[in-house]
Amino acid sequence: MDYERISAMIDKTFAWSVSRTFSREEAEELTQEIIFQAIKSIHALRDDSKFEPWFWRLADITLKVFRRSKIKSRNTMSYDDVTALAFEDTYTFETDEEYQNLRRRISQMSAAYRDMIVLYYYDNLSCKAISEKLSLPEGTVTFRLSLARTKLKERCNQMNETALKPAQLKIRIKGEGNYNGDDRPFPWQYIDDALSQNILWYSYREPKTVEELSELTGVPAFYIEDRIDNLIKREAVIRPQKTTVQTNFIIYDKEINSYAPQHSGSFAAAVSEQFLELSRRLTDEVLSSGLWTAGRSRDEIICLLSAMLLDTFVSDYRPCEHKRFDKKYDGGLWEYTGFLQDGSCGSDVGIGIAKSMNNYESGKLAHYSYHFAPFAYRKMMFDHEIDVCHAILQKIELTEKQKEYAAKMIADGYLAKDKEGDIVCAIPVFTKNRHDLFITSVKTIFADFLPFYSEEVKKYLNGYMKLFPKHLKEASERNGFYVFVALLKAVAADWIRNGEIKIPDGAVCDVLIEH
Repeated sequence: MDYERISAMIDKTFAWSVSRTFSREEAEELTQEIIFQAIKSIHALRDDSKFEPWFWRLADITLKVFRRSKIKSRNTMSYDDVTALAFEDTYTFETDEEYQNLRRRISQMSAAYRDMIVLYYYDNLSCKAISEKLSLPEGTVTFRLSLARTKLKERCNQMNETALKPAQLKIRIKGEGNYNGDDRPFPWQYIDDALSQNILWYSYREPKTVEELSELTGVPAFYIEDRIDNLIKREAVIRPQKTTVQTNFIIYDKEINSYAPQHSGSFAAAVSEQFLELSRRLTDEVLSSGLWTAGRSRDEIICLLSAMLLDTFVSDYRPCEHKRFDKKYDGGLWEYTGFLQDGSCGSDVGIGIAKSMNNYESGKLAHYSYHFAPFAYRKMMFDHEIDVCHAILQKIELTEKQKEYAAKMIADGYLAKDKEGDIVCAIPVFTKNRHDLFITSVKTIFADFLPFYSEEVKKYLNGYMKLFPKHLKEASERNGFYVFVALLKAVAADWIRNGEIKIPDGAVCDVLIEH
């Protein structure tokens, strides 16, 4: 069979190509080109006994053409802005299963081509966007994509037509780790491509095989295998069985998100009035101690203190038992959290909490940022920025480097200048003494309310906990634990709806706390 003879030559051809090219990638390109030309020309071979001499003559001819094309392509690659290379494909592969298998084996040889095709046809990225993502010159991307499209045209067309991308996920982490999104990428950044997202989505509630995922996404199985290898490495999926994978973290889908609108209203009705009365008392007591509010309104401080007290005392009331995060592959203590972007995530329950600390060189200071409507998102500060705040609070002269940081922090709204032109913190600040007073006041004012609040949270969780996949029991228990804080969003919405508080547009909910 033609297929068997050509297939048997792949390894030899690759070894032959390695000795005649400058890199493994070029050897892979040349091997693909030789095999492709052999498939096109095999019908012209009249004497089967002369197959190998014929094949190597073809390889020599292909090598000469390949070298000329590489010279041209290297010239092309030296430019930053390159228009799409035109290509013609006058040859159509046979639909024979053997030829499809051969193309699959060829494609498996080069991850560079696989990544490029998936990014172009599945993620719908432009050549320029792919060049930025892969840190390659745009000309290189254009050339390789043109070559890959020619040889895998049928596969690419199939992918383009069937990859409907039914799911878009927003993936983040919760827990602890030293990341900044730049030179220290967040773990979710390694699994944030469209194909990985769809693998995670389809294998969330039920385990899936590679073949099932290939059918569901419209992407050839070997592309799926590539992504699964990375998802396993990043601890985003597990293997319940040898042939299946399943997502290893919670994704807030429509089934989960529909619970809050149906049940958070009754929870808020039960706790809202008393919660607000006590929070007002707490706010008056804290403000009378001389808290630096950075110009925040009383209603803004009420919401801030409410979030702080729930965040502080959740471990005392433990509405749901849970284990700490396991150490991950990078040494961090965290887990992924996914949000299905189908419009169902805007529920009345959910608070994002970001915490960061300085490096303790001049004292221990932490930045806490609470993200929930009606407040705007506030990015957490990094350690060097918190050090600037600490120096300002201690009236220590800033270093030249800190002055540079301060200028950016003023632009970002973390710092401001007062009427005298002095730099001040644009965030409420709790000194250690005032924070201790806050804790004492909460214990006194909320002594009877917090046990009642905790029981109402447990009632809410009775049905909620049943919505999560069984294999994610520990993750769902951790999630249930923090619902104690997250339900404040429903309570605050009730306060606003009833005209009890007013929050200005663009307000943020964050604080600096000295420890």
